Amino acid sequence: MSANFAFYIHHHGSGHLMRALSIASQLKDARVTFMGTGLTRLEDIIPKNIHCIHLPGDVAGQEDPYASRMGLSFLHYAPINVEKVAARAAEISAALYALFPVILVVDVSVEVTMLATLCGIPTVVIRQNGDRDDNAHLHAYECAQLLIAPSPEQLMNSSSHDWVNKKTLFSGGFSKYSGKEKYIKKGGERTIGVIVGSGGTSLDGAVIHALATQCTNKLIHVIGDISETEQASAQNIVFHGQLTDPAAVLSECDVVIGNAGHNTVMEMADLGKKFVCIPEDRPFQEQLRKAELLEKNGMAVVIRPDELAHAEWEMIIAKAGNVPVDCWQGVIRDSALADVALQLHALWDKHFVQK
Repeated sequence: MSANFAFYIHHHGSGHLMRALSIASQLKDARVTFMGTGLTRLEDIIPKNIHCIHLPGDVAGQEDPYASRMGLSFLHYAPINVEKVAARAAEISAALYALFPVILVVDVSVEVTMLATLCGIPTVVIRQNGDRDDNAHLHAYECAQLLIAPSPEQLMNSSSHDWVNKKTLFSGGFSKYSGKEKYIKKGGERTIGVIVGSGGTSLDGAVIHALATQCTNKLIHVIGDISETEQASAQNIVFHGQLTDPAAVLSECDVVIGNAGHNTVMEMADLGKKFVCIPEDRPFQEQLRKAELLEKNGMAVVIRPDELAHAEWEMIIAKAGNVPVDCWQGVIRDSALADVALQLHALWDKHFVQK
């Protein structure tokens, strides 16, 4: 019997899906299923051999007049009187039953981890940065057979509970560029990249216009969709929109500006870019804590969103340019994805292969 893995993929941003794709690519000879809400928007990059289960949303709408939320210490999100939440739980349970035997990799959701545990399904939970020693996270970590931190230990916030850290595989960093031929051309000192993520960002037209007008001798490459583009009218700006593989553009850039989302940080490390990091407001202070670790380890120049309106960009770019070229040393681990796959297969063998 071949190994069978399912991934629950959180819908916020695209980072959870990109991480699942990277891990799934290494699960050779295994059956792989993705389940989540909103997978259709990125289904063109999901390999055809991966089965997708499209789940209904879980946010109350006008059709839910009696909806409310419970404030529970052991769950993060507990809406009641929302019909599609019941439908969602039923579809997840039915899918796990149909896939049985299966191991569910949860990236990320306390509630889905607990639901799978109640269904008798072994789970693997992806750890993230931030303040995550609350009851709900700890209950999910306790349920999990394995925790995976897709990062070196130095860039992951340590838990105050030793058992959490001991249960964690710190795989080392990886990105969508890991294991692939990369553009290694040294970026030009007159070129700046700006990466705008899809999970919400302070990098709008006004910020990019200020960057371009203060750094008139630089060419600004903007990757992603930004709001208020009419404010960014300087002639030294090139808008690329959403790119499936922005490495070709980034290879031209000496300094890159972006948010502190995990995948963006790992991509900067994988491509060896000098990085200006802007941590956005996220649950559990995820990006702020990641940015603090980057700053502590001398890997990035950190600018808070409330500092952007008065940012002195020439000074910031010069400071980033002086970051040592080997600042990312030890962040990316060539064997990271293979090690994760090995651990997942070992977990499968432990549960489902007869001795």
